[in-house]
Amino acid sequence: MILYHGSNVKVEKPAILKANRTLDFGNGFYTTSNKEQAYKWAKIKQARENSTQGFISIYKFDEDIFNDKAIKTIVFDEANEQWLNFVIDNRMNAGYTHDYDIIKGPVADDRVYACLNAFENKFMDIETAIKELRTYKLADQISFHSIKALSFLDFIECEVI
Repeated sequence: MILYHGSNVKVEKPAILKANRTLDFGNGFYTTSNKEQAYKWAKIKQARENSTQGFISIYKFDEDIFNDKAIKTIVFDEANEQWLNFVIDNRMNAGYTHDYDIIKGPVADDRVYACLNAFENKFMDIETAIKELRTYKLADQISFHSIKALSFLDFIECEVI
């Protein structure tokens, strides 16, 4: 499968950097199979860093890794209760960590954040939040959380946007 990473720099050798903000799946290297989503990420990063260019780094990744027992993975096929709780733990619970090497699931975009905030502030119960989230067409994200996991990404090329 082909994966994309949007940024303000070319990333030939991915690394896990401590983020300066909370992320859906915690600190990691984030990719997507959706090139449009990577483009959005690149534009956001370009604006945030006041960069003159954005980049989409492109990688080859063997999906069979998700079946390899030597790698700890989790796949959220949809925005469900398990995914919602995991994202909230990563975004809202200070000090929360997990031991997954690779995580795949929906991207929590701005609409999802509004729904998460409504749920967190008890304006919406879990069933209503899940029902709402299922109406959204969400891009995917595949995040890598260990050096071992990053070794499964093969850099192909980079596009300037």
